[in-house]
Amino acid sequence: MRKALTTALMLIGAMTATAADAPMAESPIETVVVAGEYAGPGMWQITHPDHPGHTLWIVGEPPLLPKGMRFRSQQVAHVASQSQEILQRPGFSLNPDEKVGVFRMLTLVPAALKLRRNPDKATLQELIPPDIYARWLVQKKLYLGRDSGVEKMRPFLVAEKLREAAIKELRLGLGGSWPEVWEQVRTKKIPVTTPTLEFTFKTDDLRRQLKVFSREKLADEECFAKTVELAEALSNKQVEEARASAWATGDLAKLQELPPLPDPGPACEKAIIDSLAMVTPVPTNLREQMDELWFAAAGRALTKNESTLAFVPMSNLLGENGYLESLRKRGYEILAPGAE
Repeated sequence: MRKALTTALMLIGAMTATAADAPMAESPIETVVVAGEYAGPGMWQITHPDHPGHTLWIVGEPPLLPKGMRFRSQQVAHVASQSQEILQRPGFSLNPDEKVGVFRMLTLVPAALKLRRNPDKATLQELIPPDIYARWLVQKKLYLGRDSGVEKMRPFLVAEKLREAAIKELRLGLGGSWPEVWEQVRTKKIPVTTPTLEFTFKTDDLRRQLKVFSREKLADEECFAKTVELAEALSNKQVEEARASAWATGDLAKLQELPPLPDPGPACEKAIIDSLAMVTPVPTNLREQMDELWFAAAGRALTKNESTLAFVPMSNLLGENGYLESLRKRGYEILAPGAE
């Protein structure tokens, strides 16, 4: 979702600086080191009484983990080899209504650059509550050094820059790439489905809309605060080592015992979606529409396939509003990993 939203912002010309552009942090951060090879959690089995013998297998992809961690994914690879379809997380595409040349896009650069800055030359200190701003200064010193330019940027853009810098400095990454699975997909030519919503924006209206947007304030303070909280949590070596080990050994009970990792995703997604809704046809309920698109694709796959393998971020799976609970309410039967 985050990658799709970032891509969409780039398509409308909202150029954001990357973490690589930031100065080096002033003091080194102790990184989480969890080496070795692990089995990783199992898969949830989703079935429906109307389709006996058909199973949707869901892999809960992990949160941020140390890059040195490796998985033995033979079980997942075996299910992939027996499956008739691989289902990925939903996304969306945002395209112009006509072919836009390079020169014309360059003429939009001045307006696009203004999108990065707060209206009326406001600074972070003026927009963010004092207690959050004080915590931000600590994280900024750790991960962004003396990068003074961020103080004038919109909070949700600063949040993304801080998140990327912390991940890079702490040598974290999104685990669960499952290379054996994609080897099976490639050699057996297993169809891969990525449910996608498509939107088209009018290029003729873009310049005017960009100017309007540059004067609008966004409700992105929560996104900023949650990201600061995430950066603080990731620096807690003891807790994050325990989280990484629990994931790697498939200890779901331990994962649930640990304090949840702060998730700025929903707040940041809302801020970005709201910004896109101002200048493009992207609806404000984009997340809900994409989730429904995934449930529809999952239902079709389970109906027609004896076996389907789906990849869903663990953060989207669990909880009362997670995918598993939604599937249960829709009449599906769920068998958790390790259950008889």
